[in-house]
Amino acid sequence: MFKKLCALTLVMFTSISFADITPIQQGGFKGPSSVPKLTVLQIQDAQDETLISITGHIISTQGDEKYLFKDETGEIQVEIDNNLFQGQAVTPETLITIIGEVDKEWKQISIDADSLLIKQ
Repeated sequence: MFKKLCALTLVMFTSISFADITPIQQGGFKGPSSVPKLTVLQIQDAQDETLISITGHIISTQGDEKYLFKDETGEIQVEIDNNLFQGQAVTPETLITIIGEVDKEWKQISIDADSLLIKQ
């Protein structure tokens, strides 16, 4: 009996360790938003910690989860946690929308991203 129990346990753990576990995609609301859509130029006049939405392209990495973002009005640094990419590749040609907060420190203005949406 003990041998059967050990064999069953070994089979279960081996099966679990080789299982192809994929994350479940979670849905959410898709529709109108009260978050203002701004441009890089308009963000220059926004208050610190203002929640904003901005659409454009990441054109380069600056290391440590910091990126240079560009739209038709200018460029701004954004901080995007790696998990917000959700395993998706983003290139300078990829159109994205970032929802985040304006971060004003001394004379530098940046965006701290809360979410990232890749436009299809």
